[in-house]
Order: sequence, then C-alpha cells, then structure tokens
Amino acid sequence: LLLVTSVQAEERKKSKAEQMATAPSETPVAVLGTKRKGKLTEEQAVNQLKYMMVQGWARMERELVEFGTFTPFGLTLSPQGDFKPLFVESGVGALRIKSDFALGAVVENLKAIAKTRAVWAVGLIYIQAKELPDGSHVQRIQVMTEHIAGWARHWSYPFKIENAEVKLGAPLETAVKTTYFEKSK
Repeated sequence: LLLVTSVQAEERKKSKAEQMATAPSETPVAVLGTKRKGKLTEEQAVNQLKYMMVQGWARMERELVEFGTFTPFGLTLSPQGDFKPLFVESGVGALRIKSDFALGAVVENLKAIAKTRAVWAVGLIYIQAKELPDGSHVQRIQVMTEHIAGWARHWSYPFKIENAEVKLGAPLETAVKTTYFEKSK
C-alpha cells in the first residue's frame, strides 16, 4: 500500500489586534542573515513562543472536539510575526493519517525549516497518552516550541472535552534545550 501525502501551511486572515501586536517596530529586534546577535531577552522569546502556541489552538480545538483527538501538527512564526501551522494532509476523502506517521513527517519538516533560519520560531503540538495501573489512560496535549534566539519551552496540558468544549488544566512548563535551531559548528 502506497500512501501519498503532502505537507501544507494554512493561510488565515489576521485580526486587527494581531496586526497591531505584530507590527514591525522602528528598530528590529534581530536582523536575520547576519552574524550579529539580536538583543532579545528570554522573556521576549518565550512570549513569542506563547503567541505562536495560542495561534495553533484554534486548529487543534476544532479537531479535538469533533474527533476526540487531533493529528499532530507544526507551528512556525516568521520574523514579521506571521503564524503558519504545518500539517500533513492526506487528500480529500482520504482516511485519517496515523498520529505516529504525521508526527514524524512534521518533525522532519520542522528540522528542514529551522535549518534555513528563515523563521524565528518552530513548534509541535500533539497528544500523548499514558496508561494507568487500572488500565485507563491519561491524555495530555504536548507543546514543544523553540526560538531561533536559543530558548525552548515545553508545555504539557491535561484536558477533557465537556459539552463540545475543550477544558484545559494548568500546564506544566519546562525550559528545555534547543534541538531544531542548533548552533553551527
């Protein structure tokens, strides 16, 4: 059996608030394509990672409510503040893609995108389930994000679906080492 897929980025119209929040400043925070480091603080980088994560929630939430799960997908944030999700598409009317396959495909594409250094941040959203001793499962939404400035964060959210609405618990936030934006040797 041969499964042909494509990876696409979704376009969407930005709200007026997003346009104002991501409008370029008079002096750039960092100039891409130069050897000079930008003056970006950890707090600023993490805020950009959070912004990127929040932009991905809408796509994830629709699928989660409808199917009780969602296909893993990637996140990218351009230097201009443009968010784009990266997802694996199987075609119209095709069967849903297995999560492990989608996760692997998205990770490989995020590595390639980060290697170009054309975006400021990349991320990945997926569900992880752990089996409990009683045989039941606990599911958490995992969000792995990384900024070109060298900071990375992992958020893990417990969740449940009630009345066609996703209810999130308090996340566990962990600072982690970067893997996609590794320094050149």
